[in-house]
Amino acid sequence: MVKSCKNNNKNNKELKFFTLPKNSLKAKEWIEAAGNSMVNMEKPKSHRICAIHFEQKYLVRHPHEVLYGLLPPKAYRGLTENAVPTLHLPERSETLEMVVDLPNEATCAKR
Repeated sequence: MVKSCKNNNKNNKELKFFTLPKNSLKAKEWIEAAGNSMVNMEKPKSHRICAIHFEQKYLVRHPHEVLYGLLPPKAYRGLTENAVPTLHLPERSETLEMVVDLPNEATCAKR
């Protein structure tokens, strides 16, 4: 879902992926951060963001990882409620897909 990310379950089976949050405001925050305006909000579970886009503070770890200091590839149980993708995201200018053609002053004056 992150526009510049090429990771998926096929090319990286060791990586954990997270679906969009159920909260629509939080989901929109993720979409904006990901730089992908083509997300279908009708099917939020079909869009995922991989763990590399989240800071460690947002990742909830598996109990055995904490106990033994291990970090199995899919050790993360989930994300904290306030999690937002902040790492390895497209530059802001790369996310602008549409140029808005604003009417000039002469056009506005005629209306």
